[in-house]
Amino acid sequence: MKAAVIKNPGNIVVEEFISPIPGEGEVLLKVDACAICGTDQRVLKGEKPVDVPIVGHEISGTVAGLGKGVSGFKEGERYAVQTVIGCGDCPMCAISRENLCENGFKAIGYQWNGGFAEYMIMPKVGVDQGCLIPVSDKMTDEEATILEPLSCCINGMRIIPLEDAQSVIVFGGGIIGVLNGLVAKARGAKSVTIIDVSQDRLELLASLNLPFDHYVNSATTSPEEWVKENTNGRGVDVVVVAASVKSLVKQGMDLLARDGHLSIFAGMPKSDPTDVLDLNLIHYPELHIHGANSSVKRDYIEAEQMISSGLIDASALVTHVFSLDEFNEAVNIQSNPKSGALKVIIRP
Repeated sequence: MKAAVIKNPGNIVVEEFISPIPGEGEVLLKVDACAICGTDQRVLKGEKPVDVPIVGHEISGTVAGLGKGVSGFKEGERYAVQTVIGCGDCPMCAISRENLCENGFKAIGYQWNGGFAEYMIMPKVGVDQGCLIPVSDKMTDEEATILEPLSCCINGMRIIPLEDAQSVIVFGGGIIGVLNGLVAKARGAKSVTIIDVSQDRLELLASLNLPFDHYVNSATTSPEEWVKENTNGRGVDVVVVAASVKSLVKQGMDLLARDGHLSIFAGMPKSDPTDVLDLNLIHYPELHIHGANSSVKRDYIEAEQMISSGLIDASALVTHVFSLDEFNEAVNIQSNPKSGALKVIIRP
């Protein structure tokens, strides 16, 4: 088969690779589409280590073969791939919260070869966990790749009462910021505002006719002044930090109304993740601070329902589609903020 193989950091070659054969309990998938995400970019550059030469974890595929002992699947069926695989033994895995596995979860595209190839294997532990998520016949292969990042946003915002939110701000106009905003809208938030430092990015989002109410360029407009003016000084109900900039956490807290919610969706650089906060800013206004770390099956199922029902238009997010032979061009497009790319898909 053909695959995009990491030779060394920054050197990825599309070449012939040994075709996988499903072992006992495994499922062979023909990869229909696999999206490039920001984490993939870090891996390809050598900034984040992985254990395999083929990455890619936002995957949709068709069953192409079954290992011995596998039941409940048929060749030709279409699935999205749940990335996270837990140990199966700890208390969090026992309640299907593998994303919080106490022994450290493993993942497709990190510990098992991923989707930037013509074929891939879902290992037995993933099959047993239920990591193949059925997708509607109405959903395109490209749309099905959105399930992974959308499921992460659904998980991150699960306990936030968005149905009652009058105003939501999302810091970060990349695909993750957009998906958080779409989840907020889908769950009933009245007003959603995207804040970003790039005017090019904001204009791209505006051109896609997404259901957001405001776009604010924080390079030219003070978020504090904007929020004060647009909420009569009250503050917003929800802030999502979807950019890995630690100063946005404190800034986001300052924008919240009393009883507001802050989602720290983006991870911060491990080399410098700490900051100083006035904890009374949490205590007295009774603020709620939430973390977000990947997703589990229930989140994928909700993501599939949101897209297949039309509650979220995933097709609007796909700006570029490339063949596997064009992999390096696709990587360059996805990493260029002036390219007009939002979601870049590889079709092997």
